[in-house]
Amino acid sequence: VIVKGSDWNPLKIKGAVMVQPSFCGEQRTQSEIESPEELEQSVRNRMMALPEGADKDHPFCNPLAASSDYPTLAEATLPPLLIVIGGRDMLRDRAKAYYESVVKDGKSAELIAFEEENHGFYGLKQDAECTETLIQHIARFVEAHN
Repeated sequence: VIVKGSDWNPLKIKGAVMVQPSFCGEQRTQSEIESPEELEQSVRNRMMALPEGADKDHPFCNPLAASSDYPTLAEATLPPLLIVIGGRDMLRDRAKAYYESVVKDGKSAELIAFEEENHGFYGLKQDAECTETLIQHIARFVEAHN
């Protein structure tokens, strides 16, 4: 949710959980360079959701890219965020950059990193300790912002 000066009355968004957000951009990050085949499939999937003629720096995919049509993160009204990344996820660099940007802009955000995990680990390892830990972090965040 990124709306400049948004008033969602009567709806009140108290927080947002971003589990391995799938951002992309025209300039590749180091973690994307390390996984070219995975990246191309991921980008193809995201491009299908964009308006015709848009590139990977469209704000829907790259909220850090400049756009005259959308507010910057600094201008945006954002709820508190919990951002989850996998240390082996090819998209980790963009998620970290997003986290750093929102914190720099004075927004409330928390970053949880599962250093040994890939993208989607919670779906592949449903009974694993890492998934249970993820669920506990999400539950704590929801409770704290309820």
